[in-house]
Amino acid sequence: MNMDMLKEALRQWMKIETWHTNHPLDDERFHRALQKAFSTLGTSIDGDQFAEVMFELADEYHPNWDQKYKEEIVENFSLRAEHIASYLHDTK
Repeated sequence: MNMDMLKEALRQWMKIETWHTNHPLDDERFHRALQKAFSTLGTSIDGDQFAEVMFELADEYHPNWDQKYKEEIVENFSLRAEHIASYLHDTK
């Protein structure tokens, strides 16, 4: 797995201050980022790989956020991403 390519796929979504909200535009950016990741890297990306990259990007773009809050958000989104990847992989 090329973690740098995964990071680049998620960067456009996570650099936005509101990336973690439930706003429809943030969800759309999340799904587009996943689409980019899956089209480049395939669908066998696991939740730990998503979490690792998301933590790095969250630290890069949002260094002042509370660590516990960051952990909750990253855990939520990495799990969502893993579920979407699993669904796409299973329904090819």
